[in-house]
Amino acid sequence: MDRNLLLAFALSMAVFSGWLAWQQSMVVPEREAAAERAQAAQAASPVPENADATAAPKVGEIPLPPETPTVASDVAPLEQAAKAIPSDADDTSASLPIWEGDLESTTVEARFSNQGAALVGWKLKDFYETPKHKELVQLIDLPPGLPPTLSTPFRELDLGDLSTMRWEVERADEQEIVFAIRRGGVTLRKTYRGLTDGYTIDLIVEVVNGSGNPLRPAFQVVIPAAMNDRPDFGELSLIALVGDDVTSELVSGVGSPGFFSRFFGGGQEGPVQFSSNLVYAGLEMRYFAGVLLPESTVEAGGTLVPLTKGESAAAVVSLAGVQVAPGNQVSRQFTAFIGPKQTSVLDPLGEDVRQAIMRGDSWIAPLTTFFEWALARVHDVVPNYGLAIIVLTILVRLATWPIMVRQMKSAERMRELMPRIKALQEKFKDDRQKQSEETFKLYRETGVNPLGGCLPMVLQLPVFIGLFYALQSSIDLRQAPFFLWINDLSAPATLFTLPGVDFPVRILPILMGASMLIQQRMMPQAGMDPAQAKMMLIMMPGMMLVISYTFPSGLVLYWMVSNVLGIAHQLYVRRKMHTDS
Repeated sequence: MDRNLLLAFALSMAVFSGWLAWQQSMVVPEREAAAERAQAAQAASPVPENADATAAPKVGEIPLPPETPTVASDVAPLEQAAKAIPSDADDTSASLPIWEGDLESTTVEARFSNQGAALVGWKLKDFYETPKHKELVQLIDLPPGLPPTLSTPFRELDLGDLSTMRWEVERADEQEIVFAIRRGGVTLRKTYRGLTDGYTIDLIVEVVNGSGNPLRPAFQVVIPAAMNDRPDFGELSLIALVGDDVTSELVSGVGSPGFFSRFFGGGQEGPVQFSSNLVYAGLEMRYFAGVLLPESTVEAGGTLVPLTKGESAAAVVSLAGVQVAPGNQVSRQFTAFIGPKQTSVLDPLGEDVRQAIMRGDSWIAPLTTFFEWALARVHDVVPNYGLAIIVLTILVRLATWPIMVRQMKSAERMRELMPRIKALQEKFKDDRQKQSEETFKLYRETGVNPLGGCLPMVLQLPVFIGLFYALQSSIDLRQAPFFLWINDLSAPATLFTLPGVDFPVRILPILMGASMLIQQRMMPQAGMDPAQAKMMLIMMPGMMLVISYTFPSGLVLYWMVSNVLGIAHQLYVRRKMHTDS
C-alpha cells in the first residue's frame, strides 16, 4: 500500500472517529437528561392509591414507567364500554387452560396465546430459513422466561404482572382475536385485528375501571429480543426512532457502554430511556425488522432495557399516564410491523419510518439507496445477482474512470521516480533532513505531487461505502444463488470443511486477498523502509482476507472483481503512458 493510500485511509478514519465522538457528545447528554426528567417526574407525581411504593423492578424486569400527570380526552362512561367480564370470573386467570390461535394473510401466519394475551409466532410465507425452501422464516424466537411479544405488564396498576397471566378469549375468528382479564374490578382488553396482505397488525388496548379507585395506566407494550444461532439473527439489535434521531443498540450490548465510549467518554449503564416523541421502537436484523408504532407520538416514550445481559433485551413503548376515574374507560391503539426491510412493504408506514428502518440515521443513506436501486435495475436485465454485481462493479469503475485515471497516473509517475528516490535515500541515509529536502526538490523538478493520488482516493470512499452497505443490507441478495457452491450471496460461501479441525475453506476471500496482493505489488512504496514495505505488502492483504472471511459472498465478489478491474486498469494506464511518451 503506498503512502497516499495510507494517508487517505488515515484521513477517513479520523473523520469517522470524529463523527463518532460528535455523536457521543450529542446523544449521551440527551439520554442522561431524559433519564433525569423521568426520575424528576416520577418523584413529583403522587403515588396511586393502589400502588406499592416500595416495589422496585427486579433484575431483567421491565421498569415501571414514570408518572406523567395527564387527563385523557377520550374517557367514556362505563355504560358505553364493551361488555365486561362477569364478576364471578374475577381473579381466576390461573384456572384458565392455555389457548393458542392463528390469524393468517397471504404473507403471514401469526399465532397468539392467552398467556399474556401476546404474540408467540410470526411466520413469513414468502421467506424460508434456508435456500432449500423447506421451513418458513419465524421472526419470533424467544427462550422460556422472557416476557412475550406485545405483552402488556400494567405493573403500575398493582394488579400483578399481566404479561404472565392467562387471559380469557372473548372472541377469535378470521378477522380478530380479543383477550380480556379482570383483576380487582378492573377489566382489560387486548384486540388484535387488521392483518391483511401486508406485514402489519393493529393492537387496541382497553382499560375499564370498575373499581372504586382512580387509575393511571401507562399502556406499556413490550417487544423482547434474544440472541440465537440462526443466520437471520446474527446482527440482532434494538432500535428506536425519536423525532428524527435513530438509536440502534446490539442486543448483546444493551445496558453497557459501547466500545467507543472508552475513548470518547459518556456511555450509559442500564436502560436507555426516551421520555417523549417516540415514533417507533422494536428490533431489527440485517434483512428483517419488528417495530411498534403508537397512535400518538407526542405522548409516547420508550425504553431499551437489558433482560439477560449479553443475551436478551427488550424495547418497551410507553404512553403517558392517563387518569381513569371509577366507572370510566380509556383505550389506546398501536400498529406493529414485523416483516422484511423492503421499500415496497414499508411504504404504508410513511417515508420517515421507512428510511429509518431501511438505512438508519446515516449520511451515506442516499448513496446506499441509489446503489440498491441500481442493483435491482441491473438485475432486471441480468437475471442472476452474482452477474448483476459484476456488471454493477464495472459500471461503477466506468463512472469513476476520470478520478481513477488521475490517481493511477500519479502512482505511475511515483513508481518511475522510485529508483531516484531510493538513490537519494541511500546517499543521505545519515542525514534525514537533507534527504527530505532533496526528495521534495526532486518532486518539484519533475512536477510530481506525492499527494496527487490521495484526493481521488478520498473522493471515491463515499461511492465505495455506499456500494458496500447496499450489498451488505439488500434483502434481494438473501439466499440468491450465483453458481456452483455459491448458493447464497448474503452468506459466506464454503466450498468444503477441513475434517478434524472443522475449518471452512472459502475460495472467494482467498481470491480477493490474492488480487489485493497483486494490486499492492503494482503500487510504489514511496518513502518506506524496504522491510517496512515488505511487511505492509503482506500484512494488509492478510488482514483483509481475515476480515472478509465471514463477509457475505456477494460483498466479497464485488471486492474481488473491483480489485481485478483495478489491476487491469493500472496496466492499461501504464502501457498508455509509455506509448504516449
